[in-house]
Amino acid sequence: MKRAGKRGSLMAAENRVWKLMIAPSLLLLILMSIYPMVFNVYNSFFDWNFASSQPRRFVGLENFQGVLTDQNFLRAMLNTLLLVASAVTLEFLLGFLIALLFHQSVAGTRLFRSLMIAPTMITPIVASLMWLLMYNSDYGVVRYLLQCIGIQSPPALLASKTLAMPAVILVDVWQWTPFVMLILLAGLTSMPRDVIEAAQVDGANSRQRFFSIVLPSLRPVVAVALLMRVMDTFKFFEVVYMLTKGGPGNVTETVSYFAYKEGFSFFEVGRSSASCLVILFVVLTVCQLLNHLIADEWEV
Repeated sequence: MKRAGKRGSLMAAENRVWKLMIAPSLLLLILMSIYPMVFNVYNSFFDWNFASSQPRRFVGLENFQGVLTDQNFLRAMLNTLLLVASAVTLEFLLGFLIALLFHQSVAGTRLFRSLMIAPTMITPIVASLMWLLMYNSDYGVVRYLLQCIGIQSPPALLASKTLAMPAVILVDVWQWTPFVMLILLAGLTSMPRDVIEAAQVDGANSRQRFFSIVLPSLRPVVAVALLMRVMDTFKFFEVVYMLTKGGPGNVTETVSYFAYKEGFSFFEVGRSSASCLVILFVVLTVCQLLNHLIADEWEV
């Protein structure tokens, strides 16, 4: 009985200890994630302008209706979908090719692999500032390179309605292709080589081995890489803010930048909150569709 009592008191003490240990993290999660999310949902049902002395007014779904019928928001959503499709596709294709190259046992691959991940370690604001200087129409490196290949009067990329979006996409591709490469390289490295060797012994050529063994084995890894990049690219804000401010016109304005302008330029907190929730719904829908298309038999 005494042993059972001691064991029970010891377990109770251990329970108190782990509760005390987890309390700071739980409090931080509530303050930094859960509370802002709930407050954002609450604000989306009110007409609230920071610049006005009028008190907030409950308007129901009026903010959502206003956002979904706003041509600027619809254009920003179209720009974002174009950005996500273009950037993620390029990052996946380039990352896959580089991962296949680094997977080969070639001298120097470890050094180049370490150098490749350098862009990923840079914060988006710093990366945007670097590319802003490189895109400079007077002394930028990009202007010099274009002149070297025969274009004597290169256009100002960030001021061109046709070239501004590709210039913005290039920054994202440059920074996040190494991230995709690392995920795919990890999948290639963990792949059992005996299966590939057995297929080679059975007479399968390199093309058959790649499409019949390598790609199916990498399917869950590909799903993880694409889902992570799609979710992150929908939040694309820093590069647009630093490089173009959504211009020229609104050809590079994304939904994240639209929500930022509504809240911090026009002080329309309700519309900004509603647009954020619409973005969340679109992201969840796209990711769910992507999950079914790429990894329908795996839980990702």
